[in-house]
Amino acid sequence: MSKGEWRTTFGLIAAATKVLELEHPMTIRQLFYRLISTGEIGNCLRDYQRVSKTMTKARNDGRIDFGWIVDRSRPSYEAATWENLSQYSEVVISSYRRDNWQDQPTYVEVWCEKDAVTGSIEQITDKWGVPLRALRGFNSTTNAHQIAVLFKEKNRLTKRIAVFYLGDWDPSGEAIENDVQKRVQKYGSGPFSITRLAIHGSDISKFHLPPLQVRGADPRSAGFMSRHGAKAVELDALPPTELRTRIERAIKGNVHREIWERALRLEAAQRETTARVARALSPPSAVHL
Repeated sequence: MSKGEWRTTFGLIAAATKVLELEHPMTIRQLFYRLISTGEIGNCLRDYQRVSKTMTKARNDGRIDFGWIVDRSRPSYEAATWENLSQYSEVVISSYRRDNWQDQPTYVEVWCEKDAVTGSIEQITDKWGVPLRALRGFNSTTNAHQIAVLFKEKNRLTKRIAVFYLGDWDPSGEAIENDVQKRVQKYGSGPFSITRLAIHGSDISKFHLPPLQVRGADPRSAGFMSRHGAKAVELDALPPTELRTRIERAIKGNVHREIWERALRLEAAQRETTARVARALSPPSAVHL
């Protein structure tokens, strides 16, 4: 590596570290867009590949924490197993969590157009016990029907249903938002609201996001451009801290605080009961065969 290349790599790692310290966890694509916004790199495939390669190097040599960068594009599936009953009882004690939304007048979900972003926001939805659905583009028939069955039951319980949507600011992102609500209602879900939290057209200038040109090949492009103009931007471009702030604000806006605090006290009491039962089931010592 030449001295010039070394300085360039060092500068990129320094800039990425500054962003990640404030906004982790992030995906590589989110980091890429943040570095474009700060003027560190250009909006091109070559620089995206450079960010990816450099972050691999920086994590391998310890300059970047592995936990700061998330990747939900390669999920793993494995059966739940434990070494012994003692370990299982510890899991039972730590994993019990009451559904405190059952007491609330509103049922809340967050829907995300793309799976890749979920790793950077699930800490918020998990904190509040709110379902986070990755639609992966236009929702499947099976998933739309399953959501409809769930929402129909929530409506039967006279709950208001509030869905918060995260998607690209482009013709497809807008179409997905409208399409998924119609398809779920088609299967008998009953009424529910869907509110876009990100991205909005105004975010492009507000956060200095690198815009993309709307592609004319998309049959939805003409309508989108007539309503919003020719600039588009990916969800990944919005700073993760801003995205997490919007999600938490939206969730908290639907929480009845007094009912929530009472539910938390009940959950604490139930966790203690669960712990006593789990300890009673746990053998005094592990048996080794």
